[in-house]
Amino acid sequence: MPWKVTPMSELRKVLVHQVLTLKRPMAEVCREHGVSRKTGYKWLVRHRLAPDQPLTDQSRRPVNSPRRTPDQLAAKVAAVRRQYRWGARKIRAYLAAQGAVLPTTKTVHEVLRRQGLLTPPTDDPAPPQRFVRSQPNELWQCDHKGPLEIARQKVYPLSVLDDHSRFLLALEACLDVTMKTAFDVLWNVFGEYGLPDGILCDNAFGTNFSVPKTPSWFDAQLIRLGIQPLHGKPYHPQTQGKVERLHGTLEREVWPFVRRDALDHFAEDTRHWRSEIYNLVRPHEALADRPPVALYRPSLRRRPTRMPAVEYPAGSVLRKVSGNGEVFWKNNRILAGNGLAGEYVRIEERDCEIALFYCWKEVRRLAHDQLRGDKIV
Repeated sequence: MPWKVTPMSELRKVLVHQVLTLKRPMAEVCREHGVSRKTGYKWLVRHRLAPDQPLTDQSRRPVNSPRRTPDQLAAKVAAVRRQYRWGARKIRAYLAAQGAVLPTTKTVHEVLRRQGLLTPPTDDPAPPQRFVRSQPNELWQCDHKGPLEIARQKVYPLSVLDDHSRFLLALEACLDVTMKTAFDVLWNVFGEYGLPDGILCDNAFGTNFSVPKTPSWFDAQLIRLGIQPLHGKPYHPQTQGKVERLHGTLEREVWPFVRRDALDHFAEDTRHWRSEIYNLVRPHEALADRPPVALYRPSLRRRPTRMPAVEYPAGSVLRKVSGNGEVFWKNNRILAGNGLAGEYVRIEERDCEIALFYCWKEVRRLAHDQLRGDKIV
């Protein structure tokens, strides 16, 4: 049998009834109910003013709130939230840059809460380990996102992001995820912004799943341009945390609002968001609420007009990589990688080992006792 719980309003009516009808002293009744005489008289006055109304708790909200955020400013906060899907900190920085006098970030957050514009909270993951390069163009991160359906075909947007400034160098709609397509996009980006020192990609652009690890075709193109190719660990997207975080922003702020009826419309909308909003005005928390354009500068290393030829010092020992990625040296078969097929590599013999170089990059190192004659190593 469930317990019967008497509502608090009924208990208050009992107190009033004992005082008015039974003519009991207020002090005695209040002691029985465990309340002060001040509280007892409060409910007595409430009953006399409105006998038919229940004795429930009333709102404690003040009649006047002179420091309340003005409705006009609250409307601006809500408009920015609906347009860009940003949080309180970015909204405050954005409006402050336009000259608005704003309250604290906490107050902006409260304005969003009152208007029902907040996303329900989720469980917080463990705090990630962070790293950032000290100068623009020391490292770029790139990755595909998608697929998205645009005009009844699959599209894989390719993002290219500067690690230091979070400047979005490219957001191009690709119809496939081949290395050739990705490098064509990068070639145009190199022409506009110059060459970075290194590019970090996932394993779709490399051969990190193979043993031994050798350069992919994509890696080889970067090496020829003097760019260090880097790859994250397999199944470890945290290595590319900045571009992965960007993809989360695309999910919230871009994909729901871009046109998808034609590829040209999709490209126009994403280009506008990249150049006019994300890079130019969108505050970034990691940049002290500044937009990426405040920190980014183009590289001083300009892209050549054509892909440079592979050159080695005079007198170098060279071997041509076969179609299956092998080179032959002193009756030994050494794997240089399918990505270098048809190219020449330099072999450097040392006291206890040999090293294979493609351009300036060492691609393999083998001890003499690892060489196995007719077996490929």
